[in-house]
Amino acid sequence: MEIKGSAVKATPDFVKANFINRYSEWLKSLPSSSREIIEKPIYATTWYPLIESVIIPTQKVADLFYNGDYNKAAREIGRFSADIALKGIYKIFVRISSPQFVLSRASSIFSTYYQPADIKVVESSDKKAVLQLDKFHVDEKLIMERIAGWIEHTLEITLKSPLKVDVEQIVNGKNLTARITAMWQ
Repeated sequence: MEIKGSAVKATPDFVKANFINRYSEWLKSLPSSSREIIEKPIYATTWYPLIESVIIPTQKVADLFYNGDYNKAAREIGRFSADIALKGIYKIFVRISSPQFVLSRASSIFSTYYQPADIKVVESSDKKAVLQLDKFHVDEKLIMERIAGWIEHTLEITLKSPLKVDVEQIVNGKNLTARITAMWQ
């Protein structure tokens, strides 16, 4: 799986924003394949390998700053990413839109960030939406928590605090399908 550079940039930006004094420690903890991606300019429209550019850097964030809690680190980076993505006019637009509309648009946007992913809304109602993410590899499970964090914070921005955002991961051999269920009041 590959991911667009604008999403790759969120992880080093998150570390700089929250742990600036330990940024170089985090960078040095990365294997050379990941460090080379992070140290060079990250171009928004360039495709990067998901494992090396996002999964491993997120795991190192968890190891250094979240006592090894990979899911929490991924959720926090996802929340941070939503804040960055939904600034200015977008934030106003999200606030006046329904959660169902925002999540239907988000699924279309997510599809442009991951290739060859298949991401769609499979259920939508007044208080619930379910996104299904297909064509991922079992080693990429952590990205689902990051997407869940993005959804969680986006729902908070719509002023409809989520009751919960759950991730269900279905593994079939090396293939991963995930369902992210968001519920709100």
